[in-house]
Amino acid sequence: MTTPIIRKAETRDIPHIQRLYRQLDAYHVRLLPALFQAVAGDVRGDDVIRDRIDRNDADYLLAELDGKVIGFLCLQRSSHPHYPMFRPHEFAVVEDAIVDEAVRGQEVGTHLFRAAMDWARDRGLRYVQTTVWHENDTARRFYLAQGFLPKTVRLELDLKTANNQPAEDDADKPRT
Repeated sequence: MTTPIIRKAETRDIPHIQRLYRQLDAYHVRLLPALFQAVAGDVRGDDVIRDRIDRNDADYLLAELDGKVIGFLCLQRSSHPHYPMFRPHEFAVVEDAIVDEAVRGQEVGTHLFRAAMDWARDRGLRYVQTTVWHENDTARRFYLAQGFLPKTVRLELDLKTANNQPAEDDADKPRT
């Protein structure tokens, strides 16, 4: 495969971004059907994408090959909350990333992530963060291969199926 061109999105690219978001959303429905559900049409309004394109602290980086958009990475500048216990810490956050199903495994994602690192460096940022669903093994392996390291783990307990449910006869008793 020829090396894709990586460029910032423009308003004219919104239909291409929406097409790729539909692939990403369908993937999440297959990956986590208890959490995601199929939706007809575009989940994000064009105005939401346009806003991100127009912002100074965010961008969609597009991968383009032979005039066709084959992937994108959406990122923005962020920081920890301004609470006294946090040291000042600004970073880039990768919100979404997708490579067209037809060209996966051909290093398009690697090119997008290199461009994202340059985007962060150009803004004087030292760190890049992202989140990934635990079940998304492919994405987790990709991020780790790019040099990302786990920073936090978010856990969830399903109270309906948890083993530590109070016994039925204890349910009405006050807790201390």
